[in-house]
Amino acid sequence: MSKIKALVLSLALLITTAGAFAYYNFIADVPLPGKTIASPELQQDTIFAVGAYGLRIATKDCFTVAITNTEVSKPKKNNTWEEIWTLKVCERVGRLPIQFTINEDGTSSYALDYMNIKWRTAGKTAKKK
Repeated sequence: MSKIKALVLSLALLITTAGAFAYYNFIADVPLPGKTIASPELQQDTIFAVGAYGLRIATKDCFTVAITNTEVSKPKKNNTWEEIWTLKVCERVGRLPIQFTINEDGTSSYALDYMNIKWRTAGKTAKKK
């Protein structure tokens, strides 16, 4: 792919995603609620990807995505740890696993585990048979 095509594609993706965030109400002020041990800068870097994922499952009449809780699920060891961030998207609540790493050069990285997110409908329980 040429550099120009890649630049145009990247710009189109940025404009589309920025437009979606302007249309939706994304609630995530740093510091986030809960017990995250990620630095405020790392929280801010991670929020965009988490919010973009939340928008993927929003319904056509839903305009609110919020991070409502954070918790450490695997303690920090060798500058790596895991957390679970709770998202509320409309009437759905999901627990999204995220792995954080502090690199040797002082930078940080994160990996969202979309395959292991657990969703439930808020305020509703299953009927007993």
